[in-house]
Amino acid sequence: MEMFEWYMIRSTGLVAYFLLYLSAMTGIYTQIKKSRKQKVATTNIYHESLSDWALYLTVGHVGFLLIDKYMGFKWTEVLIPFATDYKTIANALGIIGLYFLILAIVTSKARKKIGYQRWQKLHALNPILYILVTLHTLFIGTDIKGYFLAIVNIIPIVIMGGFLFRNHSETKVSQ
Repeated sequence: MEMFEWYMIRSTGLVAYFLLYLSAMTGIYTQIKKSRKQKVATTNIYHESLSDWALYLTVGHVGFLLIDKYMGFKWTEVLIPFATDYKTIANALGIIGLYFLILAIVTSKARKKIGYQRWQKLHALNPILYILVTLHTLFIGTDIKGYFLAIVNIIPIVIMGGFLFRNHSETKVSQ
């Protein structure tokens, strides 16, 4: 049974990361389309669905960590950052990333209730989520090598950074 759990921990984590990656890419693509005054409704549906599924698989990832007898994680160790002795920093990055993912999804679903500007400010935290999860994957994952993650992530990190810089510059100009 331990091999099943081992494979499920890794596969749910990897697929969740891949879905988060695709969500980030569709989010960036949505921003590009918006800046060109193009319709984004369909792209937004994909973006939100990918994020939702990333969360579902992340919850599965945590669930399999809890039932894995080899590592023997406790609830506190998978839900409270720095509560485990096993790769403390890497695990904390993943846990904090989970909370950022939950924040992103909950605030997106409540966008109309909290107001677009407040949602936009909260959604601007998503690059932090992506970076945390990428670092978690890099430091704790045994399935993806660092050079592969670097190659795959240079493009979205540069694009997200460019959008953050541009939005920050536009905000300063408008003030």
